[in-house]
Amino acid sequence: MSLHCVNYEGSKRFSVMKSKCLVLVFVLSVCGLLLLYRREILVGWLLVTKHCPSCDLRGARLIGADLQEANLQAANLSAANLSEANLQGSNLTAATLEQTDLSLSNLTHANLVSANLNRANLSGGSLIKTDLQNATLKQSNLLFADLEGANLSDVDLRQVELYGANLLNTTLTSTLLPERLLQEGRQLKKKEPILDFNTQ
Repeated sequence: MSLHCVNYEGSKRFSVMKSKCLVLVFVLSVCGLLLLYRREILVGWLLVTKHCPSCDLRGARLIGADLQEANLQAANLSAANLSEANLQGSNLTAATLEQTDLSLSNLTHANLVSANLNRANLSGGSLIKTDLQNATLKQSNLLFADLEGANLSDVDLRQVELYGANLLNTTLTSTLLPERLLQEGRQLKKKEPILDFNTQ
C-alpha cells in the first residue's frame, strides 16, 4: 500500500513538473514572437521615419534599404543585414554594429564615432569622408572599401582586413596600424591610395 502511495506521489509530481515546463515553453514562445513582431514594427518605423535612436534592431533585414541621413544613434544593429544599404550622412554614433553585414553599403559622410564594428563586413563599401574616430573595428572586413578622406583617428587597425582598401587622405592620428604596413614603411597619408597587403 505504501509503495503504491509513493508511486502515486512521484507520478503526481512528474505531471505537475511537466505541466510547468509546457507552460514555460509556451510563455517563452509567445515572448519570442512578441519580440520578433516588435522588431518588425521598429524596422517599418525606421524605413518610414528614418529615425530610430537606441532601437533594438538586432538581426534586422535591411538589404538595400534607403536610410540616407537616418538617425540611428546608439542603436543596436548587431548581426543585421544592411548590405547595399544607403546610409549616406546617417548618424550611427555609438551604434552597435557587431557582426553586421554592411558590404557594398554607402556610408559616405556617415557618423560612426565610437561605433562598435567588431567583426563587421564592410567589404566594397563606400566610406568616403566617414567619421570613424574612436570606433572599434576588431577583426572587421574592409576589403576593397573606399575610405578616402575618412577619419580613422584613435582606431586600432591591427586586426582589420584592409587588402585593396583606399586610404587616400585619411586622418590617422593615434591610429594603430597593422604590423606589416609599419614594416613596409608605407606613407598612407601621401600618395598610396591602394594598399596591397593582407593583415591575416
